[in-house]
Amino acid sequence: MAFPGALNQLPEGTQATLDLIADFDQCFLTGFAHLDTHHLQTLDTLQKIFTGTPLQKPLSETCSAIKNNEFVDQYFAVLAAVRASLQGSLFDNLQQHVRGVLGRETGDEEDEGDSPDEGNRHLQVWLESTRHWLMEIALVGYARLEASTLVPFMTTLEQIQAEPLLIRQAAILTGFFNEVMSRVPVADSSTIPIYRWMDLWTQAMVSSLRPPVSPKPKSVSGTLELLGLDLRHHANLVSFTAYGLLTVDSQVKLTRTTLSAYKVDVISGDQIWLLFPNAAILLEAFAENRALHLKDIPLLPTGDLLWQGQAQLGHNYDLMKKSAEFFAVNAKNSFIPCVVSSRDRHPVQLSEPVHLSNYTTSLNNDILTFNWKDSGYLPIATERINNFSELNIETIAKSTEIFGLLRFDAGHWAVQPLAAIARGKTIFTGQKASHILKTPPKTSAVATLQERASRLLRKKS
Repeated sequence: MAFPGALNQLPEGTQATLDLIADFDQCFLTGFAHLDTHHLQTLDTLQKIFTGTPLQKPLSETCSAIKNNEFVDQYFAVLAAVRASLQGSLFDNLQQHVRGVLGRETGDEEDEGDSPDEGNRHLQVWLESTRHWLMEIALVGYARLEASTLVPFMTTLEQIQAEPLLIRQAAILTGFFNEVMSRVPVADSSTIPIYRWMDLWTQAMVSSLRPPVSPKPKSVSGTLELLGLDLRHHANLVSFTAYGLLTVDSQVKLTRTTLSAYKVDVISGDQIWLLFPNAAILLEAFAENRALHLKDIPLLPTGDLLWQGQAQLGHNYDLMKKSAEFFAVNAKNSFIPCVVSSRDRHPVQLSEPVHLSNYTTSLNNDILTFNWKDSGYLPIATERINNFSELNIETIAKSTEIFGLLRFDAGHWAVQPLAAIARGKTIFTGQKASHILKTPPKTSAVATLQERASRLLRKKS
């Protein structure tokens, strides 16, 4: 079967696993202090599925304890590991499936080999408090949750936020805390975004099991050609991930370079790029489709470059031609893919780069799709198109080629465009960024806020 029809034929067991996760989540919606027969049957099903795995014994002990109303945070840590394992298995199967359909190697990927940081025993108290709080949420259940269960955690959360070593935990817990607090008490349990809340709960619990670990980067030198930029933001943060091909000693690696900055509501539109002065040469190279010569830049085992702000501009290249050479269906050129850490393997993290052409577009039931006649169709992930991007739905609808990321969400595949050829021009997210940095507006919210901050610092000194 041709692409994308073959892509939409999901691996066997995918839907059954998604259904099992949904049933499992209902236990947390109701609360483990209030489980009924159906919920206990779900726990029994989980035990059968994990028979013969390292989780068999701890899960069996956990289920027996829960049925006897014995509630200890270590049991809920096991439940988090079980749910994360189910999502991880989905990630692995779907990744193997999409790469097989695209004609790419589907071999096993090595994990990044994190090593524990030493001397962080003082963090264990806060992590233990986190596990206990998350257990309390699971016992009460989201449908019965009230602010009185959440508020006592604020003291611990503030301590975690002030600890640089726990920045990952702080980000997850702060977002989870604020989102749940804004919705409780819940008048109608059917309005609870249970899948999302359980993803956050699971990640928070897993992240609390041990102090943070630090993947060890290695220094590399080579030539980087950027192909696409995934821009994300909310009221208080803006972040982008630049995808590119890094050539080192004749080997071509797919890499990610992620930069983030805090913001306030008044910083919007093109002004967001003023928050990234350290990325000036990176964004200039991307805007001009010029390669970057990198020297001794840290590269994590996952394929993530740790940007340091230094590089030299090199030769020009054709962005869409380059993406077609490596990322078209059954492309002849091969590359070393990025790796997603085992702790982050979840279907929402799938982001397989792809170059698409020879399609038509149509709008059906407010869903924009790419169509290949008898070969099938592929929805466009319009919800992932950032409103600060130069790309928009109208441009994509008139495009003839696109480079983007294949995403899996809500049980189906969709493509997130990062660059497109429309009316003979290549348009991509981040195209104006370099110009904004080089010629900033005379008055901007960023400049005003920086000046005010400078005045306050001068007064304090």
